[in-house]
Amino acid sequence: MTAGFAPVSNKLIRTALNADVSSDVVTSDKPIFDPLGLYPADARERQMGLIRPLEVGIDSNTASREVMDPLGIYSDPLQLSTSVDMSSSLPFLPRPSLLDGSLPGDRGFDPFNFAQSNIDSLQWQRRAEIKHGRLAMLATTGWVFAELFHKDIAQAFNQPVMLASYGRVPSILNDGLVHANNPFFWIGVLAILSGLEMSEVQRENNKECRLNPGDWNFDPLNLGGKDDEKKRFYMEEAELFNGRLGMMAITGFAIQEWFLNSAVVDQVPIFFKPINVALEQLMNA
Repeated sequence: MTAGFAPVSNKLIRTALNADVSSDVVTSDKPIFDPLGLYPADARERQMGLIRPLEVGIDSNTASREVMDPLGIYSDPLQLSTSVDMSSSLPFLPRPSLLDGSLPGDRGFDPFNFAQSNIDSLQWQRRAEIKHGRLAMLATTGWVFAELFHKDIAQAFNQPVMLASYGRVPSILNDGLVHANNPFFWIGVLAILSGLEMSEVQRENNKECRLNPGDWNFDPLNLGGKDDEKKRFYMEEAELFNGRLGMMAITGFAIQEWFLNSAVVDQVPIFFKPINVALEQLMNA
């Protein structure tokens, strides 16, 4: 009975521990995974081949399995697939097949696969983007000019002020479009837009399929670089980038004015008014 509680010598304990450690190290059926590369190159476990990769390499049996590493976790690049190109804007997603960087403004951004793998769908999306971008740039500029100068111009010509409350541009989110209720204005806008759309439909019916649907041969100042391919690509890309920024800006204008109940030019006057007027307005705020 007392033998069960007899002390064990330190020598026997060390012998048992060394035996357990040795059995663990030499046993090849217990692989070690080291995704963070904590084991040094001269570690005994690495030299004995006990450290295994998390993913098997691409071979004949796993050729259909793609291994991608957008965060650079794998230490061995041979374990990764080389047949998959990642998107430059979303490095954790594969690059869409048609967005290879050859088009102006293309950064491989299509998370919802709008362009799909159809050249006609890609052209339709590009046409919609360039149209909305140009409209947004015009609307952003017109929005600011209207809030700055509309009241003075209307009073100079003895016309009613058509701004919404607090000097805001009429939009769906504030007082609606009741202040811009001139039917002749909207009839003219619809007529012009309909004419442009009909001419574009006519071009499509004539099989004029182009990857640059925004090209209307309108460049009176020759800024597009007709004879310089590199300059033309740069200008087309600049237009797209500014159009995308304009779409975000015009959306922000409408939301800001609805939420803050004040005009954009009064919210950040330092961007839109003379410095003395802006500083005075900010100090009195």
